Amino acid sequence: MLSLNKQISEAELKRLIHQLDIGGEDADGEEDASAAPGERDENGQLVKQDGSIRIRNQQIHVQDPIAGGEYAVIYPMSPVRLFVNEQEVVWEAPVRASDRISWKVEEQPLFEITISEDKLLAHLRLFATERYASRLVDAGPDRRVIVRAEDDESIVLKTVQLADVVAKLEEMSIKSRIEFAAIQRELLEPTYEPIVVASGKAPADGEDARLEIYFDQQVRSEFFEVDGAIDFRNHLRIPTVQKGDLMARKIPMVDGTAGYDVLGNVTLPKPPKDLFILAKPNVELTADGRVIARKQGRPRITGGKIKTLDVSTSYVVSGNVDISTGNIVFSGDVIVCGDVTDNMIVESLGNVYVYGHVFNSTITATGSINVRGNVISSRLYSGYFGVLFNRLYHTSKQLCDSIEKLLAASKLLEEALEAKRQPVRFGQIVQLLLETKMRDILPAIKELQFVISNIRNIRQTEYEKLKEISEMFTKPTKLIESATREFVQGFLALLQDTHGEVARMQEEQVEISINQCQGGELKSNGDIVIHRDGVLLCELFSARNIVFLSEQGICRGSRLDAGDSIRASIVGGQTGAISVLKARRKVQIRKMYSGRICVGKYCKDVFEPIEQTIFDVQALKRYSEPDDKRAT
Repeated sequence: MLSLNKQISEAELKRLIHQLDIGGEDADGEEDASAAPGERDENGQLVKQDGSIRIRNQQIHVQDPIAGGEYAVIYPMSPVRLFVNEQEVVWEAPVRASDRISWKVEEQPLFEITISEDKLLAHLRLFATERYASRLVDAGPDRRVIVRAEDDESIVLKTVQLADVVAKLEEMSIKSRIEFAAIQRELLEPTYEPIVVASGKAPADGEDARLEIYFDQQVRSEFFEVDGAIDFRNHLRIPTVQKGDLMARKIPMVDGTAGYDVLGNVTLPKPPKDLFILAKPNVELTADGRVIARKQGRPRITGGKIKTLDVSTSYVVSGNVDISTGNIVFSGDVIVCGDVTDNMIVESLGNVYVYGHVFNSTITATGSINVRGNVISSRLYSGYFGVLFNRLYHTSKQLCDSIEKLLAASKLLEEALEAKRQPVRFGQIVQLLLETKMRDILPAIKELQFVISNIRNIRQTEYEKLKEISEMFTKPTKLIESATREFVQGFLALLQDTHGEVARMQEEQVEISINQCQGGELKSNGDIVIHRDGVLLCELFSARNIVFLSEQGICRGSRLDAGDSIRASIVGGQTGAISVLKARRKVQIRKMYSGRICVGKYCKDVFEPIEQTIFDVQALKRYSEPDDKRAT
């Protein structure tokens, strides 16, 4: 009960009524928020009062502040768009009673149609089946008011019909395989999830041409000893075909079929790749793509984009390769029944098989190398490396570069002499260059002649023309009188053909297969397989895998580098030089005393014996630094 000694003021009474929410509305249910007079305290002074906003019956009423109060603040909530004095308000804004305030509700789409990235599917997503009228939610009076709207479900403005969806599809130019039943079902029983309403047809890719091979491309080394168990009946299993055998068959490419997207555009398949086959004289390529052997021998396939098929001829050395036989240069397989003795060279544009030992010699093969005995202080290069270290390849490549420079230099000299009106024979220019600026050409030509003269092959006559032309360069008088630019260009063309032919001899599936190696260098773009005792003080590089088959095979003081993985048995020993094993993917060790392991760019030094361990990148990452950081 209020005290009678102190009468309550009119302003305090009004605040009490407002707190109790008593009355306040006129007979029409509205209150003119701007009509309330200013309140005064007991001394007759205006009471400080903030502005206010009240929303009733779709109308926004603003009361200005009194006696220095703060202005009311208004801001909209989507989908309401609010405008004050024709300027849209997107965040909080102070307002006055004199401001012109308007609003509207932005209509949200009832559905949307989207097209997949590959344009093969169109999806309908329904947000609502009906659109209702909107009304403002009553709020206030308060200094800060959010303008919100709600649906008036008693007033339906729009209902989504099948025709509306179809019209939207037409507007978007979607015309392929429209699913009318799916649309109608979604409208009647909404899931409000994306559904497929139109679909195209993906193009069907064709098939690339391929080559079915009916012979084994790898030599089976079944004569080796493994863990002391010897089968004396085993020997090299060299793939062989007989005359008339089907070696391979080309499966032609198959064209794909076109498709279409939801917009009706035709989509083309990825064009298939054809395969080109070149048949050497020892094989027959039929019109239907069959490759048939014309003679007995080892089938072989070489080349990259163009596959060359041939039946390789074999050159057999019944004893040792030594001074009496000379170096062996052969454009087919070479079989040595004895040893390859000191300082000898065996070069093969095919495979090399040695049943004995190899001592301080070099063997290059564009195919595989198999040595049954030991390899001592020798160099073995197979596949790509067999091409790279082949003397015919190397010398012809060197001469190609030199002859190109010779032609360019001779042209400059000719032009200079013509400008001075001093004619001279082209052969004289060439001879002068050979004696001065290009002295490396004559030694290279002599090396080429030596290699050609040592070629043991029935096709040796094919190199006779090259040898005959090259001899012109060693006879100055004849060169000065007879040489022309066309003559030198013809020599260059023959060199390029020779270089290219040797390069094409590189076989796809190659390996170096040995029992034991000491102080040697082995390089292969295939696998390197050590069957028995292991390697000592060697360097091995394989583009694929290095594998020790025997559990007792050792690796001491050697450097192994594999493009894929290494599987070693016993690495290192109690004393001696350490070994470094580096692989791109994995190193597997049965037992290791000491050494260094690298996988990818990560390395680990081993100082204590370890057993049955597999190292990969993840394993080495945990306790090692990148190899390049250690090097610095």
